[in-house]
Amino acid sequence: MEIPIRMPEVSTTDSGVKIVKWLVSLGQTVRRGQPILEVETDKAVMEVESHADGVVKSILAPVDAVVETGQVVAILQSEAGA
Repeated sequence: MEIPIRMPEVSTTDSGVKIVKWLVSLGQTVRRGQPILEVETDKAVMEVESHADGVVKSILAPVDAVVETGQVVAILQSEAGA
């Protein structure tokens, strides 16, 4: 089963956040709560954690992309469906 990873609300303003660095790569297994990327908000650089277990199937937002809250930034494949 595919699991979309959406950008959580991390900024105190309505503006988007910039992806600074991906901490995972395609094919990597991640666990719920594991930091998967770093984003820059209007105030700071912070880590975003995975909300599910799975294998990174695709990364939809490259480094330096500006994304909005709720935007799908990656897709995980559940290990049961791998």
